[in-house]
Amino acid sequence: MSDTVREILPAENGVTLYVGLGNSLRGDDFAGSLLITMIEPRDGIVLFDAGEKTETAYDKALEIKPVKAVFFDAADMRLPSGTVQIVYEDTLSMSAVSTHKVPLPLITKLIREETGAEIVICGIQPASVEFMHKMDESVKESCETLAKIINNSR
Repeated sequence: MSDTVREILPAENGVTLYVGLGNSLRGDDFAGSLLITMIEPRDGIVLFDAGEKTETAYDKALEIKPVKAVFFDAADMRLPSGTVQIVYEDTLSMSAVSTHKVPLPLITKLIREETGAEIVICGIQPASVEFMHKMDESVKESCETLAKIINNSR
């Protein structure tokens, strides 16, 4: 089992919060939000689409107090489109160019401090995040694969 697969699986005990981030009008930027719609709800999992508003994930985490929070987001990692990789918080800059108003590293730090949750950021390499672009097939396929892995992890 790859490290990425192991990292995104729900916690064995307690609640796992899955957060999708993205903008439906910006092509592959919508990947995280799309993925959340593909995960089947079940006990121990809370699904939350934060869209472009990372700060709403903080509110949700305070409400449910997860033991693990997994964020799915389009991330330019300079890899082939559709590539999925764990993005470590210490490699993210608070000032990096992003489609989010509040930097994701700030939100994940606050969630960890307030809830003690394990934080995982799963990046999906976009082909394009340009306004009104269609989602790339490789990105959509990656979302489907990730959802299948989570859905089959019972």
